[in-house]
Amino acid sequence: MEIIKNIAIIFTSIFFESLPFLLLGSLISSIIETYVSDETLAKIIPKNKVLGCVVGIVLGFFLPACDCAVIPVSKRLLKKKVPINVAISFMLASPIINPVVLLSTYTAFYNTNPEIFWYRLLFGIIVALVIGIIMGIVFGKKDVIVNNIDECDNCHHHEHKHTLKNDLLSIIKHTAIDAFEVIKYLMFGALIASLVQVLLPRDMLMMFSNNKVLSIFVLMMFAYLISLCSTSDSFIGKSLLSSFSKTSIMAYLLLGPMIDIKNTFVLLGNYKKSFVITLITLIFIIIFICSLVVIHI
Repeated sequence: MEIIKNIAIIFTSIFFESLPFLLLGSLISSIIETYVSDETLAKIIPKNKVLGCVVGIVLGFFLPACDCAVIPVSKRLLKKKVPINVAISFMLASPIINPVVLLSTYTAFYNTNPEIFWYRLLFGIIVALVIGIIMGIVFGKKDVIVNNIDECDNCHHHEHKHTLKNDLLSIIKHTAIDAFEVIKYLMFGALIASLVQVLLPRDMLMMFSNNKVLSIFVLMMFAYLISLCSTSDSFIGKSLLSSFSKTSIMAYLLLGPMIDIKNTFVLLGNYKKSFVITLITLIFIIIFICSLVVIHI
């Protein structure tokens, strides 16, 4: 009974910690749908893939979204014909470089280990840029979105009369549609993450703490399995510093906001399986390579 109680407590914690950010992402998505036309986005986003990724990363700072919020926003951007490289760079960068996460990382590390703060910021941008470019090349103009039913997808901006009432109704309608599409996957992902947190023996982590290379992969998997919000993972990372190297902590801080169990299910509910598998594989590989580079700095 104690195990079931712990699972229920952690599930509730993960779900309700993620829910406000998911709703925020759905709200941002609906505002984009209501006020930003396809033509406007086409004008401001460069055709060049590298510059496009840079724009996506900048959007990640100015449209602050936790790891749970970026998926509905990125999906809406793709529906608005934003290139895949831009949407992916935004989706990966925002949970790391948005002001709230930067502040939490600064608070946790800057007085004692400021290099971890700068590594997370710098390599978060690099990973988002590199993966955005690769995904843009691999998937190009392919349709990667699961065809969820959205009766508003066929509405055009020139048919929408911008009055306060119409705009509010449009925002509420799109927010509800986006939130209900994602929330069931979030619940299932939160359940899996809570099972892992209760059943995974923490002593197993310490078995690999002395191996610089293996500990990187171990903490990446740890970040993936426990599914912490990117606004709070810095303080868990700080608590691991006594046992793990700064490099493995950096890998933990990079991977968790970009992908974890709960977000995997949310992604699979919104994007095609081949797209999700490719994205997750790239995230693991690129972060592992970046961590190996840091070892030799």
